[in-house]
Amino acid sequence: MTPSDGLDFILSHFEEPLWPRTVSTKKTLNSQILVFSKAESLDIFTLAEFKDCRISAFGIYEQEKIIPNLIFVDLDNRDALNEALILFHKTINARPTVIDTGNGYAIIQPIKMSSWVGVTQDNKKGEELSKLFLQWTERYLTNHKCDLANHPSLKNTMIRIPGSYNTKLLEKGKSYEESKVFARYRWDDKRVKIEKIRFAFIKYVNKIIKEEQKRKRIDKQANPKNFQWIEKLLEHTLGDGRQRLLFDVSRYLINLKGYSIEESTEKIDSWLNSRYYSKSQILGECKRALKDGKYPRRIGRIKDTDPDLYEILPEEIKQ
Repeated sequence: MTPSDGLDFILSHFEEPLWPRTVSTKKTLNSQILVFSKAESLDIFTLAEFKDCRISAFGIYEQEKIIPNLIFVDLDNRDALNEALILFHKTINARPTVIDTGNGYAIIQPIKMSSWVGVTQDNKKGEELSKLFLQWTERYLTNHKCDLANHPSLKNTMIRIPGSYNTKLLEKGKSYEESKVFARYRWDDKRVKIEKIRFAFIKYVNKIIKEEQKRKRIDKQANPKNFQWIEKLLEHTLGDGRQRLLFDVSRYLINLKGYSIEESTEKIDSWLNSRYYSKSQILGECKRALKDGKYPRRIGRIKDTDPDLYEILPEEIKQ
């Protein structure tokens, strides 16, 4: 498949009006450039030698009218593809497109959707709801096997063009042929309805609203200086003891810093460096942190109640 054919294929997933929308390439440093036609898109792709060519999943019309009429999944876990496809089929009766990007997969499923302008739920308006919807469907339809660090929105969701090249693979020494993006599965040209998951999404939004309300009720008088030791802790790699500090780190990030459960999970997972705990275990601890609303321990309390742990902490943290 040539890049021109690949662009036609991706455009077949979109509804009119197709233009204007944005594209990006290696040459644009992945910055989005507004284009008004296929020819203009191909010119930009050609100048980039077809490296890292992407096109926005949602055109300017859809962004302005707030129409999230496509589900996009960034699936880095290649072993999770079959599970995701089964979920798509069982949950919304969909047979989506799957783009093999080399590092993982992009799953694309057009859906039937009207404008969300004027739509609200509690204090959430259409634009914020659409972002929550795109993030939620990505996780819901992959059993959270997608890239949890990905936060799709109408403005930033970009799709790689089949027939173009993934420069991350070229930089790893792969050949151009091995680095080519291609369509592994093609959708069945059916823009599906999503009534079956509508109430599950509403339940998710209500949960988010309750979490935010609970976070606002957190004692604002807590002195952040008492917990600066954790900020320093996150900058250190401990040989031992990290698993014993999960309670403190999760409560600090969620109940004091105000990070979301997903953001906290990612930060803790990176800090633990996959030792002792799986990401699902970290996620569970972060959920408990939000539920109990507790603060982390002060460094003095650790010294009194867990002297062995206190002893292995760096001197900079103890101070």
